[in-house]
Amino acid sequence: MSRLGIFLILLLLVFGSCRSKFQKSLKNTDPKKKLEQAEYYFNKKDFYRSQLLFEQLEGAYEATNMAEKIAYYMSECDFGLRNYALAGFRYKSYYETYPTGLFAEECLYKHAYCNYLESQDYELDQTDTYKAIETFKIFINVYPDSKYVSECNVLLDQLRTKLSLKAYNSAKLYFNIGDFKSAKVALRNVVNDFPEVTQREEIDFLIVKATYLLAENSMAQIQKQRYDETIEAFYQFSEYYSESSKYMDEAKSYKIKAEIAIKKL
Repeated sequence: MSRLGIFLILLLLVFGSCRSKFQKSLKNTDPKKKLEQAEYYFNKKDFYRSQLLFEQLEGAYEATNMAEKIAYYMSECDFGLRNYALAGFRYKSYYETYPTGLFAEECLYKHAYCNYLESQDYELDQTDTYKAIETFKIFINVYPDSKYVSECNVLLDQLRTKLSLKAYNSAKLYFNIGDFKSAKVALRNVVNDFPEVTQREEIDFLIVKATYLLAENSMAQIQKQRYDETIEAFYQFSEYYSESSKYMDEAKSYKIKAEIAIKKL
């Protein structure tokens, strides 16, 4: 028989033995022995088998000191299996049930972290992003001196960057389709809500351009007011950016055009 054949037979024997051992653990009526096996699989990072055994033990250890640890193990198993939504729910449940428990701080942090992992790309729905931001802030408020705080701040920055990118793209879409009134409002909202936004210089320039194009396409009776807004937007832009800005020349041209248009009016 070839070496490969011998290896496959040995592998099947080992697998069969492990499976038989696990099946016996499932049928075992001794909670202590079942708990030993559950912890054994957990330490081996075999979260699927571990969780099945812990599920059977929840009733046996209800209202005991071990119930807290089993609740933690169950959360960790779901996390290890990448069931982040369920893991987040379990972490939260642990914290609410055992607010002074051994794993309370870790579970509250991981509840927020699971929301972070569930957060989708900026083009998609951002419900979980907002949930993650809220839960990270709650964690920092409850545990301001925690070792997890620095990591929370890093992840919060990433989440806010995602929201700012979504807001920026939405505002720019209004501009690209020629809805300059909505673009002006949306662009200013991006700056107000996310002053640290990466595209800040471009956004401030687009506000100048949007106000000018809006004025140019407005009815005569409201054009002066809107050209005045263009000039004001330019001066605000020039306060923040120097002559070396790649947008300065074009921004200045809209200011000059607005002044000429006002004179003609």
